[in-house]
Amino acid sequence: MAGAKRIILHTCCAVCGAYLCELLKNQFKEVLIYFYNPNIYPREEYEKRLVSAKKLAEIYKTEFVEGEYDDKNWLERVKGLENEPEGGKRCPVCFTMRLEKTAQLAKDKGFEYFTTTLAMSPYKDEKITDELGEKIAKEFGIQFLKSTELNQEKKEVWNKTRELARKMEFYHQKYCGCQFSIRK
Repeated sequence: MAGAKRIILHTCCAVCGAYLCELLKNQFKEVLIYFYNPNIYPREEYEKRLVSAKKLAEIYKTEFVEGEYDDKNWLERVKGLENEPEGGKRCPVCFTMRLEKTAQLAKDKGFEYFTTTLAMSPYKDEKITDELGEKIAKEFGIQFLKSTELNQEKKEVWNKTRELARKMEFYHQKYCGCQFSIRK
């Protein structure tokens, strides 16, 4: 994997991507940061996270691509799941939408791998993101880098990424991003 391969990192926020970018830059020839998050609500929140994600790309001197803010499509996909708790049935639908777009971009740009920062958050189940990522990768004929392939414990990665995010002064959100995760 190391050396000649290229990877697209789906980034939900710069906080979750800080240390992951460092790890990937050491393992891959090229890392592209892809910010595709039509789930983030409201638009002002989206913009704050976008600014930090662009800053992340600048710090690591990597290409940055912003996906379409297609919140209407996202709302249609999660229709009927609005009352699910955070981490419930709505989340895999949301993950799938974002991972499919990431895989499509990877395929279109000739990248061999893709992965996501979603697996780094302690609030998300990496088993779900890894399972979905592998399934989508097979559909697109590319590889998904699972969180377990980083050879570091999730807690260790999270602690390092939070430390870096503070040093880099990234915007730190207080909820997942979707309008249904704001409520307590």
